[in-house]
Amino acid sequence: MAGYLVAAASTAGPSWLWYATRGLGVSTLIVLTGTVALGVVTSVRWTGEATPGFVPANLHRNLSLLAILLLVAHIVTTVLDPFAHITVRDVIVPFGAQYRPVWLGLGVGAAEILVAIAATSLLRQRIGPRWWRTIHWAAYSSWPLALIHGLGTGSDARSPWMIAAVTWSVAAVIVALFYRLRRGALITLPLRALAGAAAALFLVAGGSWAFNGPLAPGWSARAGTPPATPVAPASPAHPGHGGFSDSLVGVVVRDATGFVQISMRDSNDAGLTIAIRSPASNETLPVVTIARDGRAICAVPTAVSNTLYAVCGNVRLTISLFGPASFLTTGGQITGRLDTSGPL
Repeated sequence: MAGYLVAAASTAGPSWLWYATRGLGVSTLIVLTGTVALGVVTSVRWTGEATPGFVPANLHRNLSLLAILLLVAHIVTTVLDPFAHITVRDVIVPFGAQYRPVWLGLGVGAAEILVAIAATSLLRQRIGPRWWRTIHWAAYSSWPLALIHGLGTGSDARSPWMIAAVTWSVAAVIVALFYRLRRGALITLPLRALAGAAAALFLVAGGSWAFNGPLAPGWSARAGTPPATPVAPASPAHPGHGGFSDSLVGVVVRDATGFVQISMRDSNDAGLTIAIRSPASNETLPVVTIARDGRAICAVPTAVSNTLYAVCGNVRLTISLFGPASFLTTGGQITGRLDTSGPL
């Protein structure tokens, strides 16, 4: 199976807010998953043999509060982070942002649903339990919106830890839903069967979208990432100001001391080259250099993992390297793909 490596280079790397908003977003999704799963199973008064009924109910309430707090922190760090240029208006009005508007808009919708649930919970005595329960059911719709938002907007969709978090979230909700749908009066069987079919349809459609969208190369450009100001004059191969997606060819060389050098060139733009080398004796991380016509555009240390990020000046890019699973240890020919949000 082909392996892949994504490399990031930056002359002015993302701020700590960029990492904070990503971490808070995933944390919110995980806590929201626990809230939804508990809400589903406690709706049929699920308890363990030695667990009083108020324990899962209180845990559900406390997880809901934690999800709201994490959501607020996620929104604040997103607005403060200069990387994506998301404004206060963008986190209030769905689908109005320049940065991946559809997928960001779904997140805004999920956030507004959770805020509405929190507000009506504070007014529960005024609106009555029946209206509160009806409105409270809308909370379950925030989970799929948040899940799609995280995959569509985030930069970590292809990283193993993000895939694991999403897989765990989906599995937890499916198990809770199965537990809920198999219990109930006979008269509710058609309704429960319809709910199960809808969940199965969502699972199939969502999985197909994920594998052909966020988990596939080139998603950054297709998701609606706005073009950035070019860091260098546009090349004849890419005369416009928009992003591009080109194939790469190159070679991996490993010497007797274990030093690794990866050299690649753009198949469509021969003047654009990419080099990744092992750290020198006085360095702790590998170094990625992107150059045009022999002149370095950006060169920085970077951690090598399955998912790394590229910010070259104002241009965001992703470099995916494909080859045998052992190409970093054995060397040899490799191919790849370069996806950018603007010209290089």
